[in-house]
Amino acid sequence: MSALLFQSNPDLLYRYANCGNVNTVHRMAKDMGSLPVAVWESQPLPLRDILMQVDVPTLGKIVKGQFMNLGVSKIPFRSLQQEVLIHSIKTNIKVLSHSVQKIDGRDGRLRLQALEQRLSIPITYQGWFELLSEDGRSARPIDSVMTLAKVKPGRCLVRQNIKAFMAGEDGQMTYDKSKIVPAGEPLTLMGDVTVKAPTGDRRKVLKCRDSKNVILFFDHEQRGMFTPIAGPQDVAGVMTIKDIIGRFRLPLTVKLVQGVWPKVDSNRFTGIIRLDWVYTDEVAFLCPLDRGMFRITPVPTEVLMKVLPAANSKDILGNQTIKDIITKVNRMVANYNNTIHLILAVPEAAMIKNKSHQMVNMFSPKESVNGHSRVKRSKSREDVLMDDVDELYQYLRDGKMPPKAKFQYDSDEESFFEEPAYEKLDEFKSRLQRLERGESGHQSSRYRPADLAKLGLHKGGENLRSVQDHELQKPATTPEVPPPVPPRRYTRADSAPSIQLQQLPKTSPQKTESSSGSSRGTSKKDTSRSDSASSRSTGKKNASRTFYL
Repeated sequence: MSALLFQSNPDLLYRYANCGNVNTVHRMAKDMGSLPVAVWESQPLPLRDILMQVDVPTLGKIVKGQFMNLGVSKIPFRSLQQEVLIHSIKTNIKVLSHSVQKIDGRDGRLRLQALEQRLSIPITYQGWFELLSEDGRSARPIDSVMTLAKVKPGRCLVRQNIKAFMAGEDGQMTYDKSKIVPAGEPLTLMGDVTVKAPTGDRRKVLKCRDSKNVILFFDHEQRGMFTPIAGPQDVAGVMTIKDIIGRFRLPLTVKLVQGVWPKVDSNRFTGIIRLDWVYTDEVAFLCPLDRGMFRITPVPTEVLMKVLPAANSKDILGNQTIKDIITKVNRMVANYNNTIHLILAVPEAAMIKNKSHQMVNMFSPKESVNGHSRVKRSKSREDVLMDDVDELYQYLRDGKMPPKAKFQYDSDEESFFEEPAYEKLDEFKSRLQRLERGESGHQSSRYRPADLAKLGLHKGGENLRSVQDHELQKPATTPEVPPPVPPRRYTRADSAPSIQLQQLPKTSPQKTESSSGSSRGTSKKDTSRSDSASSRSTGKKNASRTFYL
């Protein structure tokens, strides 16, 4: 019965062994006991000094310290994995961030609220992000091929699956050959082409090239969803995490448009992320030599752990079973670098002190936050497997074929990695508040911001853009538009109109008693005399005043 069960559902056996395929499972189970016996060195080495004296990958035996399910247990009747495969020790560049969700404010406007879930994003993550405003709004995607042809971006990202036509043997487009372009595929636009439709009409199609250099054609009448990929001098569109930290100042808010999502509930990860700062982290990738547990454990090199390297490591690495394990671990490490990691609180004993009796193999809480979640951390791996086996037996007893889609699993290492939190959540929140006020708040040595110029991510601050206005702070090149001409100083023109006002001569008080007619005649005579006197005088200053309008 069991043979029939596993023969009809080989994915269940793959789920249990988690190591490649069914043939590899049988070979590993057969050859694991026939591995060459490891001869351990007499002098243990600290984990951080392994690369200085030993070539990796190699085998090692942990003789001091513990981390998660690896190390030496001080608790009776509790077994931890001591013999491990030391795959590599690498310094990773990561972005410390936290999850954010949208909520409706009292005034009816959307605003962002931080969640109690911290994240660590490697810069090698291949997902696509778009920038968000302070209230969480983003640019509207392009909803048709015709609009995409009018906008004419250099590259674009496919947001949902769409049908594309391909070229025939003569290199021309044919309606008889097509394929489905999946979401997340980047396309390079090559312009419009006019082709002949099966009805005899002339139609316009958009010619593109995908990531594998395959020529594709899209009809202008097709509906779809596209987003431009931001160019070197453009901020509109999607970008990778490496492009964002190399071109913008942190912190800023982004949205994950396309990429590997962590398998967690929506109240822990919504796709909206607040990027805080960049830091470096050195970890050792260890894999226990247990045929029932082929999963890497990233161990920080700051953990107090001592390892005995194998003296006959070359002989052991030549074994085919070990080669299969190394091949699988290579894929796990690649998935680690292409996954958003969850930062979760762990007991201090998991890092250094080794005094806690509540150690668990994963950082996740034992109770699942959402009861309807497909990933339930409250049960062990074997418990979940036994539940699936019982359900499969029920299908066989009823004489029904079990649905294949229900029992096809994605291994956890594909999209779920966790890291320990090296500071409490309250301290992290207070630090963010100090940073928002412009104060210095980087006390933790593990999360200290890295110098991006030394890491080679950008050449200096002149290339970084501001978060508020997305404008260059210090342009590296001379702008194409010259600055405005400064206003000229005002100079009086000769043609300006003027009004001549003459000063009247002072009259004696005795003449004021004269009649009005005689006074007017006297004033006219005095005015004429003053005009003639002023015209004849050359050394005296003219008493007239000029007012320019």
